[in-house]
Amino acid sequence: VLSLIFAAYAIGAQAYHPYFLSQLAKQTKEKESGIETCIALHCAFESGLCVLDSVCFQTLQCMMGCSGQADESQCQFECEMTIGNGNEAFERLLRCMAKNDCFPEVPPDGICLPNPEDTVQTITSIEDVAGDWWVVRGINCGQDDVWRGGYDWYPCQHERYLRIDDGSWINNTTYTGGTNSNPTTDVIVTIPHATMPSNGLIRLEYDDEPLLPQIERWHIVAKPEDSYMMVLWCGTNPALDYNGGFVLSRTRTQDFMAPESEQAFRDVATQFGIDYDAMCITDNSACDPNP
Repeated sequence: VLSLIFAAYAIGAQAYHPYFLSQLAKQTKEKESGIETCIALHCAFESGLCVLDSVCFQTLQCMMGCSGQADESQCQFECEMTIGNGNEAFERLLRCMAKNDCFPEVPPDGICLPNPEDTVQTITSIEDVAGDWWVVRGINCGQDDVWRGGYDWYPCQHERYLRIDDGSWINNTTYTGGTNSNPTTDVIVTIPHATMPSNGLIRLEYDDEPLLPQIERWHIVAKPEDSYMMVLWCGTNPALDYNGGFVLSRTRTQDFMAPESEQAFRDVATQFGIDYDAMCITDNSACDPNP
């Protein structure tokens, strides 16, 4: 898709010439699903602004540089969040592409495993899980063509559920790019709004991501002790459905988990077709203890 943005920009000087538009309309009828045609027809102005904006252009170059890499999805996400996030030209282009259905159809990243009824029914309020949590074991680790994104193996991944002044809840989320406990970027911060539409199910709605709407549903499927819980999550934005799951700890590692709790997680994971012992492990010992 990114190379097509450059193609659209290359013809941007003619983009609003009446003859060009009439020909483009004909092409659209002949090739309604053509991404290049869609961008050129609907977002030529935005793609031109992006290429002329140094930060937006740098973001595109970064994302194009990820093409063909084994961790392509993770690489592009890091470009988006570390360079493009907050850049008006980049976000304007994404909004235009989303509005006009210019994103290609791609298979989901991972599998949305749970249903709302699979959650821990005794968790009735976000208050029950308020405070700090660290990701210490994950499902979506970029290990194969199903779980491509590697979202659950980001280093220093920390969640903090906080009630703000108006009485609503947020999940102050921090993490870095990288994998296997090795950070490759500065700390990234995102703060979605949190609600609990049903017992054990937390709905996160973002307003600080480049591509909106972005919604995640975090299903708390096990909480055998106060200091650990397992979450299976399902996310969506206009470009992609993405999914994963992790074990959260009140401390930066899983080292203090009771054997009974680990067995409980293993049993629950098996119910969803997940090999608990194959989940990727993150050691956050070197991370800021109070992000």
